[in-house]
Amino acid sequence: MIYCFMIITIGHTAIKCNQVEIDTITATRLFTKSDANKILGSPSHLTDSVIKKDAPTFSYLCGYKTDKEDQKTGKIGALYFFFEGYNDIADANKRYSDVYMSNKAHGMEKINLWGEEALYHTDHQNFDLMMVQKGKYVFSIKINKRTSTTSLKELKYALKGISDQLKLK
Repeated sequence: MIYCFMIITIGHTAIKCNQVEIDTITATRLFTKSDANKILGSPSHLTDSVIKKDAPTFSYLCGYKTDKEDQKTGKIGALYFFFEGYNDIADANKRYSDVYMSNKAHGMEKINLWGEEALYHTDHQNFDLMMVQKGKYVFSIKINKRTSTTSLKELKYALKGISDQLKLK
């Protein structure tokens, strides 16, 4: 059984939990609505938010959709952030490699993203996917409905920000 308690003082909250619980809580804070708005280039709203804790991993998925249809493309922009934490780096390496091997024949390629090894996959019209492995973590952002306001530059900045927040353990 996982026990977790919160200590609240004026202007400060400290959460005391076991390591997996801390990682799960941290994962939900790594990608924000502001990040989604910048990538989508338009105001958005949260559509999905799911945490799964399965030994030896945990995962967090959230999705955002734009509030309005893009006038140029007629599409509602959408994106998904997926974060996985593993107990050891070998499991994260395997997950990252499996995704690459399964998709490289369909156009997925390895890229360097500010010093982090990453994967990129796109059909150049509808979707863009970037995945990063950092230590025991694998995380990705998939733009599932690309619009005229979608920003790949902001997608890269968001992934860099996530990577910078993670401490290798």
